[in-house]
Amino acid sequence: MTRYEIDASRRGKYCTVERGGPKPLLTRLDGREKRDAQILADIAALMADGFDSIAVITKTAAESREAHESLRIHGGEALQLITKETPGFEKGVMVIPVYLAKGVEFDAVLVHDASPEAYGRNNERKLIYTACTRAMHRLHLYTTGDWSPFVQALPANLYEKAPY
Repeated sequence: MTRYEIDASRRGKYCTVERGGPKPLLTRLDGREKRDAQILADIAALMADGFDSIAVITKTAAESREAHESLRIHGGEALQLITKETPGFEKGVMVIPVYLAKGVEFDAVLVHDASPEAYGRNNERKLIYTACTRAMHRLHLYTTGDWSPFVQALPANLYEKAPY
Protein backbone atom coordinates (compact mmCIF):
# COMPACT_ATOMS: atom_id res chain seq x y z
CA MET A 1 0.00 0.00 0.00
CA THR A 2 1.82 3.08 -1.13
CA ARG A 3 -0.41 5.77 0.27
CA TYR A 4 -3.81 6.08 1.81
CA GLU A 5 -5.58 9.25 2.73
CA ILE A 6 -8.88 9.87 4.42
CA ASP A 7 -10.48 13.02 5.69
CA ALA A 8 -10.50 12.27 9.42
CA SER A 9 -10.73 15.86 10.56
CA ARG A 10 -14.11 17.00 9.15
CA ARG A 11 -12.30 20.11 7.89
CA GLY A 12 -11.28 18.86 4.46
CA LYS A 13 -7.76 17.96 5.57
CA TYR A 14 -6.41 14.52 4.81
CA CYS A 15 -4.23 12.40 7.04
CA THR A 16 -1.64 10.48 5.03
CA VAL A 17 -0.47 7.02 5.90
CA GLU A 18 2.64 5.84 4.06
CA ARG A 19 3.11 2.07 3.94
CA GLY A 20 4.89 -0.40 1.72
CA GLY A 21 3.00 -2.43 -0.85
CA PRO A 22 0.24 -1.90 -3.39
CA LYS A 23 -2.55 0.63 -3.22
CA PRO A 24 -5.69 -0.25 -1.25
CA LEU A 25 -8.07 -2.46 -3.21
CA LEU A 26 -11.77 -1.58 -3.37
CA THR A 27 -14.09 -4.47 -4.20
CA ARG A 28 -17.80 -4.05 -4.91
CA LEU A 29 -19.75 -7.30 -5.10
CA ASP A 30 -23.35 -8.21 -5.76
CA GLY A 31 -24.60 -9.64 -2.48
CA ARG A 32 -23.26 -10.75 0.85
CA GLU A 33 -22.51 -14.33 -0.17
CA LYS A 34 -20.31 -13.17 -3.04
CA ARG A 35 -18.61 -10.68 -0.72
CA ASP A 36 -17.90 -13.34 1.88
CA ALA A 37 -16.61 -15.76 -0.77
CA GLN A 38 -14.29 -13.05 -2.10
CA ILE A 39 -13.06 -12.18 1.40
CA LEU A 40 -12.20 -15.85 1.99
CA ALA A 41 -10.42 -16.04 -1.38
CA ASP A 42 -8.48 -12.88 -0.53
CA ILE A 43 -7.54 -14.29 2.89
CA ALA A 44 -6.24 -17.46 1.23
CA ALA A 45 -4.18 -15.40 -1.23
CA LEU A 46 -2.76 -13.23 1.57
CA MET A 47 -1.81 -16.30 3.57
CA ALA A 48 -0.15 -17.82 0.49
CA ASP A 49 1.85 -14.58 0.17
CA GLY A 50 3.15 -15.13 3.70
CA PHE A 51 1.04 -12.70 5.69
CA ASP A 52 0.41 -14.12 9.14
CA SER A 53 -1.67 -11.41 10.83
CA ILE A 54 -4.85 -10.72 8.90
CA ALA A 55 -7.87 -8.88 10.32
CA VAL A 56 -11.37 -8.68 8.95
CA ILE A 57 -12.55 -5.47 10.60
CA THR A 58 -16.19 -4.65 11.20
CA LYS A 59 -17.80 -1.60 12.75
CA THR A 60 -19.43 -3.22 15.78
CA ALA A 61 -19.17 -6.33 17.94
CA ALA A 62 -22.56 -7.52 16.63
CA GLU A 63 -21.34 -7.14 13.04
CA SER A 64 -18.18 -9.06 13.95
CA ARG A 65 -20.25 -11.96 15.26
CA GLU A 66 -22.42 -11.94 12.12
CA ALA A 67 -19.42 -11.71 9.78
CA HIS A 68 -17.56 -14.44 11.67
CA GLU A 69 -20.54 -16.80 11.47
CA SER A 70 -21.15 -16.09 7.78
CA LEU A 71 -17.47 -16.51 6.87
CA ARG A 72 -17.28 -19.70 8.95
CA ILE A 73 -20.29 -21.17 7.13
CA HIS A 74 -18.61 -20.42 3.78
CA GLY A 75 -15.36 -22.18 4.70
CA GLY A 76 -13.54 -19.89 7.12
CA GLU A 77 -13.42 -22.37 10.01
CA ALA A 78 -10.01 -21.16 11.21
CA LEU A 79 -11.12 -17.54 11.73
CA GLN A 80 -10.83 -16.30 15.30
CA LEU A 81 -13.60 -14.06 16.64
CA ILE A 82 -12.12 -11.33 18.83
CA THR A 83 -14.43 -9.89 21.47
CA LYS A 84 -13.88 -7.71 24.53
CA GLU A 85 -13.76 -10.96 26.52
CA THR A 86 -10.89 -12.36 24.43
CA PRO A 87 -7.88 -12.33 26.79
CA GLY A 88 -5.43 -11.67 23.96
CA PHE A 89 -4.88 -12.70 20.40
CA GLU A 90 -2.09 -14.28 18.44
CA LYS A 91 -1.10 -14.12 14.82
CA GLY A 92 -3.58 -15.61 12.44
CA VAL A 93 -6.81 -14.58 10.79
CA MET A 94 -9.37 -12.83 12.95
CA VAL A 95 -12.64 -10.98 12.80
CA ILE A 96 -12.56 -7.95 15.08
CA PRO A 97 -14.65 -4.82 15.65
CA VAL A 98 -12.85 -1.58 14.91
CA TYR A 99 -12.93 -0.36 18.51
CA LEU A 100 -10.87 -3.38 19.60
CA ALA A 101 -8.44 -2.98 16.70
CA LYS A 102 -7.45 0.53 17.76
CA GLY A 103 -3.73 0.63 18.55
CA VAL A 104 -3.05 -2.75 16.88
CA GLU A 105 -1.52 -3.27 13.44
CA PHE A 106 -1.95 -6.21 11.08
CA ASP A 107 -0.09 -7.31 7.97
CA ALA A 108 -3.39 -7.10 6.08
CA VAL A 109 -6.78 -5.59 6.84
CA LEU A 110 -10.04 -6.41 5.11
CA VAL A 111 -12.79 -3.89 5.90
CA HIS A 112 -15.88 -6.10 5.78
CA ASP A 113 -18.44 -3.40 4.92
CA ALA A 114 -17.31 0.02 3.67
CA SER A 115 -20.82 1.16 2.76
CA PRO A 116 -22.59 4.36 3.77
CA GLU A 117 -24.81 2.27 6.05
CA ALA A 118 -21.74 1.25 8.06
CA TYR A 119 -19.65 4.41 7.73
CA GLY A 120 -21.85 7.22 6.45
CA ARG A 121 -22.28 9.62 9.34
CA ASN A 122 -19.70 12.18 10.42
CA ASN A 123 -19.21 10.47 13.78
CA GLU A 124 -18.15 7.30 11.87
CA ARG A 125 -15.41 9.03 9.91
CA LYS A 126 -12.74 8.27 12.51
CA LEU A 127 -13.91 4.66 12.74
CA ILE A 128 -13.23 3.94 9.08
CA TYR A 129 -9.96 5.85 9.35
CA THR A 130 -8.97 3.66 12.30
CA ALA A 131 -9.95 0.48 10.44
CA CYS A 132 -7.95 1.44 7.36
CA THR A 133 -4.84 2.54 9.22
CA ARG A 134 -4.48 -0.82 11.00
CA ALA A 135 -3.03 -2.27 7.76
CA MET A 136 0.74 -2.41 7.48
CA HIS A 137 1.03 -3.95 3.98
CA ARG A 138 -2.37 -4.68 2.40
CA LEU A 139 -5.75 -3.00 2.66
CA HIS A 140 -8.93 -4.33 1.07
CA LEU A 141 -12.35 -2.67 1.39
CA TYR A 142 -15.62 -4.33 0.40
CA THR A 143 -19.17 -3.21 -0.27
CA THR A 144 -22.30 -4.75 -1.71
CA GLY A 145 -23.70 -1.37 -2.74
CA ASP A 146 -22.43 2.18 -2.63
CA TRP A 147 -19.17 3.21 -1.01
CA SER A 148 -19.02 5.21 2.20
CA PRO A 149 -18.86 8.93 1.42
CA PHE A 150 -15.43 8.95 3.06
CA VAL A 151 -14.21 6.39 0.53
CA GLN A 152 -15.96 8.17 -2.35
CA ALA A 153 -14.16 11.40 -1.42
CA LEU A 154 -10.72 9.84 -1.94
CA PRO A 155 -8.75 10.84 -5.04
CA ALA A 156 -8.94 7.95 -7.55
CA ASN A 157 -5.15 7.71 -7.82
CA LEU A 158 -4.90 6.49 -4.20
CA TYR A 159 -6.62 3.12 -4.69
CA GLU A 160 -7.31 0.33 -7.16
CA LYS A 161 -10.74 -1.07 -8.00
CA ALA A 162 -11.19 -4.81 -8.31
CA PRO A 163 -12.40 -5.83 -11.78
CA TYR A 164 -15.49 -7.73 -10.57
